[in-house]
Amino acid sequence: MNAAEHRELIRHVMEDGFNAKDLSVVYDSFHTDYKRHGHGVPSMGSLEEHVADLKSRQAAFDEARFEIQWILGDESGMSVFYIFKGRHRQTGREVSRPSAAFFTVRNGKISEGHVFADGAGFAAEVEEAGSI
Repeated sequence: MNAAEHRELIRHVMEDGFNAKDLSVVYDSFHTDYKRHGHGVPSMGSLEEHVADLKSRQAAFDEARFEIQWILGDESGMSVFYIFKGRHRQTGREVSRPSAAFFTVRNGKISEGHVFADGAGFAAEVEEAGSI
């Protein structure tokens, strides 16, 4: 796969998979031994843990979505800057969290990810919403 195909893979996973609530796209686009290294957010040791995390976001937030700002990369990997947005089900508050992810692509599928996000700040934003 070339860089353009890798960019499309990342867009496909985020928009056609997570945003469209079709997690079969995630299963089809990631290696089964996928690892996510979290920086400010939890790490995930397997594809199953990663999918469970995505499902928990969809359960906690109405209109949960990743808004891609840009994707850059080459034949071996991609970086994406995106904003997670949604409406917290318990509080009704709209929330957003900018994040960056760096993915390694092997044989046409995502094999590893490094996700950087302010998980503590995001949790505080959601918690603060509950006290309003």
